[in-house]
Amino acid sequence: MSALAASLLTPAGFAAANLGFVAVAAAILGWAKLRTRPGPAFPGPRPVGPLFKVWLLVIWLVGMLLPLVALAVAGRAPMVAVALGWYVALFLVQIGFELLAWKRWRSPVWVIVPCLFLPWRLFQVAMGLAVVGGPPLAVATLWALLVLWVINVGVHYSNIPNSLRWDAHPADARFAALAGPNPFVGRAR
Repeated sequence: MSALAASLLTPAGFAAANLGFVAVAAAILGWAKLRTRPGPAFPGPRPVGPLFKVWLLVIWLVGMLLPLVALAVAGRAPMVAVALGWYVALFLVQIGFELLAWKRWRSPVWVIVPCLFLPWRLFQVAMGLAVVGGPPLAVATLWALLVLWVINVGVHYSNIPNSLRWDAHPADARFAALAGPNPFVGRAR
């Protein structure tokens, strides 16, 4: 294992990696927000169907409740506390960023938040699996999270057109603003 990889698998390495990711994600979202101005307020995602509501419940149960239970039961093991603690913290940061972009900015930039955080969440779980050799509940939780987020990458990415209401445009719609180099700024002809 390289020295860099070994240094990431320490409590300080987990902190540096996760805080660095939050800084990069915040910069990307801020830049994306600037690129989408001026523009009308984005109305938000379409109402989701019953199947997607069930999937959101699974995300909350497996993605948040299970790690909290594992932390409560097995959190005395230092690396369990580090791995699952940072996981839960960034889950909450993601929710905060989504609410900021969707509710406060009223911007389509909110769709980018999961696109940034889902791959990072997979990296967090892989880091956790590399350092947590027990207790069994913590290891099972990390494997469940890996499966959950791999599936959710596909669910989220395939749902982006619905989220952005791309299907609301007529089939013969012309997007004159796309003729310019920056489709998010300027008037459509």
